[in-house]
Amino acid sequence: MKTCELCGKLVDKLYKVSIEGVEMQVCKDCAKFGKTPKTYSRIGKKKKLITSSTTYQKRKKPYRDLFDTLPDLREDYGDVIREAREKMGLSIEELAKKLKMKETVLRKFERYELEPNDKEIKILEKFLKIKLTADKEDYDYYTSGGDEEYFTIGHFIKKK
Repeated sequence: MKTCELCGKLVDKLYKVSIEGVEMQVCKDCAKFGKTPKTYSRIGKKKKLITSSTTYQKRKKPYRDLFDTLPDLREDYGDVIREAREKMGLSIEELAKKLKMKETVLRKFERYELEPNDKEIKILEKFLKIKLTADKEDYDYYTSGGDEEYFTIGHFIKKK
């Protein structure tokens, strides 16, 4: 009689399986918790996966970050919209009718209470002949004054 390394049961026959990366000699009941080293399939499952040439095969696509494709809205977008509207001599109500937008939405844009989405940005830019998105060159990036290109934790810790 042999002892199962998982449950301790005395049995006649042991199965060699890999359970969470560890090869063990286990009984038939405990073998379902592991994979056989040769086939990497669970013991007791005898169904085969049927594949044909017409089955869908996954393509590995690179993951894209959503924020990489979003346009960067200018920080002063509300003032730009208001100034362009006033320059054209339009009230918010008149502009809303021409653009087929709600007056309240335009008011919120001008007061920075709401940011326009991509569709609204395009409509406003086209009609008002303004630019609401910021280019990467428009940003002021912080640079340290020294030779170092980045900060380390040593810059922030006071040593005794």
